[in-house]
Amino acid sequence: MFIQPEVVATLRRRVAREGWAMAGVGTRNAAVTYVYTVGLQKTFKHPDLIMFGIAPAQAMGVLDVIVQRVKEGEPVHEGVMILGAAQIPLMPRFADAGRVELLVPAQLARGRYDYVQIVWPDGKERFPWEAGFDKRRLRSQSFLFDVGAGPFSP
Repeated sequence: MFIQPEVVATLRRRVAREGWAMAGVGTRNAAVTYVYTVGLQKTFKHPDLIMFGIAPAQAMGVLDVIVQRVKEGEPVHEGVMILGAAQIPLMPRFADAGRVELLVPAQLARGRYDYVQIVWPDGKERFPWEAGFDKRRLRSQSFLFDVGAGPFSP
């Protein structure tokens, strides 16, 4: 993945200053938009975060709330719903490192592709692995894990 050297430098300065940084990819009209963090693994010994399908500005606000909780000692756990970071419940899922590697520039990840994807539900608060999930929502949210299995499936 290509990323402007100036953007890499800016994100590295933020990580050096604050311990973490966030980058958005895409715009409101882009086919795929996502936001990811860098630095949580090194600074807080916590997986970094990635979120798809929501405008970058809105996703950044949600991820900022979650990161502030991580900084205060409240880690994200796969399968444990996140409440209060958005107007809807969110579910963290471990992301496949090979898939993340295609999205997060190597210069920023520095070999650390330990990510948790923050997944949002459909309009009836059902997640993609749950019965009755509105499949139309699949067009706006990419997944970095096996959707066919719930967070506690073998």
